[in-house]
Amino acid sequence: MALADPTPAAITVAVVGAEHGVYTMFDVVRVTASAATLRGPLLLEVGERLTLRVSRGERWVDVGARVSGVRRSDDHAEPTTDVAFDDGAAARLSPLVS
Repeated sequence: MALADPTPAAITVAVVGAEHGVYTMFDVVRVTASAATLRGPLLLEVGERLTLRVSRGERWVDVGARVSGVRRSDDHAEPTTDVAFDDGAAARLSPLVS
């Protein structure tokens, strides 16, 4: 009897800070090779640039990103933040997110 493949590791996204290292502050709602929707307590500004570490299991890649949208919830839930990854990041992200 063949064993089923283990469930793939979840994708995580963390902020790479210049002074404070890598810190996880978002839950991943959706992620593709070109963009992500994240939920978390920090309210970022549209146009703000940041470096994100996208991970799955033991593999990770740091990519530049720009905040492309922010949605606040009416029911006091944490806001969602849309980010667009920098041009050229798709080739590095595809193996992690596909």
